[in-house]
Amino acid sequence: MNSSRYNGLRHFIYAEWPLFASLYGGMVFALLVVGISATQGWFSFIPMATAVLLIFIFFLLATLWSAYQLYDIGGLRPHHVLFDMGQIQANDTFIFIDLGYRRRAINLSRRLTTGRIIVLDIYNPQWTTNPALVRLRKRMPIPPPDPRISLRDASMDLIPLPDESVSSVMLCQIASELWQQGDQLTLLKEVHRVLTPNGRLLLAERTRTQTNWLVMGLMALNLKRREDWEQLLNTAGFVVRRTQDLSGLISCFRADKPSPAEAQQMALDLAFDA
Repeated sequence: MNSSRYNGLRHFIYAEWPLFASLYGGMVFALLVVGISATQGWFSFIPMATAVLLIFIFFLLATLWSAYQLYDIGGLRPHHVLFDMGQIQANDTFIFIDLGYRRRAINLSRRLTTGRIIVLDIYNPQWTTNPALVRLRKRMPIPPPDPRISLRDASMDLIPLPDESVSSVMLCQIASELWQQGDQLTLLKEVHRVLTPNGRLLLAERTRTQTNWLVMGLMALNLKRREDWEQLLNTAGFVVRRTQDLSGLISCFRADKPSPAEAQQMALDLAFDA
């Protein structure tokens, strides 16, 4: 196995090992039921146990496939899609908000020449309670000295940058780690503050699609619909310019901060509609 190619998949398995342990345990249990039923003559249990076994195998393979697509260099690479959607140039400076998975930021830095990527770590165990993040942060890479990468600590309600100081901010599977919608809105409003007029928020999140229903089962109930993310972006003051679906697994959004003239016109339109 090519370790560099499957590096993202290996880190995902490490972070989500309880899920994989549960799937593997379910497969073993179903196999035991099939074996015991066959030896004891309980043939009526065999079809049901076989069906359960196939379900566990399906979800194991589906989870591995989706993890490869989302996190490996041979997959969908949503962070690169966002980079292209934002029309970021090799000499631009942009913000990458993160929770410890620095590999995407390091990978994007290779597309820059004189540009710079400012990586803001907003992790706080009180707001981001996913245990997988704790495990993932234990393997958080430290990038080699590189003038293209700057690491800073931040929080969802305080980005250490002046108002209207940056033209692009990227959030790749970060906002959904804040479980409360109010916290998500707080982060988006803080991003809105630091963006210049016509600046771009580049957001990627898994949404409640048919593909994710198949891959995740009932866990897909925890996902927002694409329309929910668009509404949240609008509430934070953004205008959604473009969306792109990647194989039904993840949705990418480009949402711009309107110019003063456009914001004034939007306010007039809202007042007229009211």
